[in-house]
Amino acid sequence: MLLDEHPIWLDALEKVLSSEGITVVGKATSPEAALALVESEKPDGLVASVELPGSDMDGFECLRRARERSPELRIVAFSTHHDPFHLSAAATAGADAYLPKTAGAVEVVDTVRSCLASGSKRSGCSQELEGSPTPPSLTARELEIVHLVARGYTNVQIAQRLWVTKWTVKFHLANAYRKLGVSNRTQAARYLFDHGLSELPVDRSA
Repeated sequence: MLLDEHPIWLDALEKVLSSEGITVVGKATSPEAALALVESEKPDGLVASVELPGSDMDGFECLRRARERSPELRIVAFSTHHDPFHLSAAATAGADAYLPKTAGAVEVVDTVRSCLASGSKRSGCSQELEGSPTPPSLTARELEIVHLVARGYTNVQIAQRLWVTKWTVKFHLANAYRKLGVSNRTQAARYLFDHGLSELPVDRSA
C-alpha cells in the first residue's frame, strides 16, 4: 500500500513496483485514509512518505499508528531528507527501511522487495544508522516535536498536528531540552542545525 500527498508520485511508484511483480492493493493521499486501508486491505507492506505538510497528522505519527494496528506490517519510509534525525525518527516510529525520494527505481524495488521478504527484522533503518553520527537519545515523539519547533511551529500548532494536547507538547519539549542541554526553542533548533540533524535554515543571530 502506498501513501503520499501527490497522486502523480503515487501513480509513478505504483507503475515501478507493478512492473517488477509487486502488487499495489491501495493508494492514499492522507494518513487517515492510509490507516483505514491498512485495516481494510490488510496489506503486507506500507510504502509511505513521512512529509505530509497538507495533513493534520504528522507522517511519523501515521507510521506509528500503522504499526500499532498491524504489528506484522512491513514499512518503508520515504523522505525528501536523508540525515540522522529523519532516520532515527523513522526507525523509532516503526519503519523497517528508509529511502530518500532521490532513490532510483532499481533501489526502490530492491528495498521494498527485501523489506517484504525480511519480515519485521527492521534492518534497513538500523544498518544506515550504524554509519551515522549518534543522535541524541530522544524518543520518537521528542524528535518530532523538536523538529517541528525548528520549523517554526508553535506549541498549539504542534499539538494540532500531532493530535495531542498542548500540555503534552510542553512536557515532551521540556524533556527534549534537558536531554539536548538547551533551555529554549532557538537553542534546540540551533542544536539540530549545528549537529547536522536538520537541513532547515536557522536564525543564528538570536
